[in-house]
Amino acid sequence: MDTPDNQQTIRKGRFLREQVYKSLKASMLNGVLPPNKRLIEEKLAEEMGTSRTPVREAIQKLEKEGLIHKLPKGGFAVSTITDEDIEEVFGIRSVLEGYAGYLATSRATNDDIRSLEETVQQEEECLRRKDTEEIIRLNTEFHDRLYKVAKSSKLYSIINDLRDYIYRYRIIIFRYEGMAEISIKDHKDMIGLMKAKNARQVEKLVRKHIIRGGDLVKKKMKQESRKKSRKE
Repeated sequence: MDTPDNQQTIRKGRFLREQVYKSLKASMLNGVLPPNKRLIEEKLAEEMGTSRTPVREAIQKLEKEGLIHKLPKGGFAVSTITDEDIEEVFGIRSVLEGYAGYLATSRATNDDIRSLEETVQQEEECLRRKDTEEIIRLNTEFHDRLYKVAKSSKLYSIINDLRDYIYRYRIIIFRYEGMAEISIKDHKDMIGLMKAKNARQVEKLVRKHIIRGGDLVKKKMKQESRKKSRKE
């Protein structure tokens, strides 16, 4: 039987492993640890003020999720984003989120619509302040609200499984000048169509909105690949 001290040690161990995992994952998703960045357990452990064990366990978990991969000569590196990854994620997103938009149109209450409008108003205020970080957060919030308005727990759960990948790509999309304005306009148009109860048009607009984002990510990846080739 575990003693109170043993139980406390176990809880601390689990908490530490989870914190290390979340920290590394966040660094990969927001670009602090870029694609192809080699991960050195000892260095990461030193930077995070911990032993190598929780770092090793976090790396194993992140490998299973596809965010990192093994290197031929040993060790791990942050996974690159391939065209196939983009096609798959954005293709799935366009179908799921388009359907969420369709359902949301028929199920939205007046309060739901007002909530979406408030988020767009906040986006516009951040655009005036040129606060890109907050625009990205509000963009995520708008889409999350839209999924919830669909009132389908199964659909919401499935879309949520893609949340981390979506966030990683969203950061890339908003690096493009003018993309925030286009995104906000799409959100306003979605709300207008929802008010008109035009579910099919909402579905089409959401799918177009998602596919455009995928095209921009592919374009950005190609640009960065060409820059890297020229440097080499």
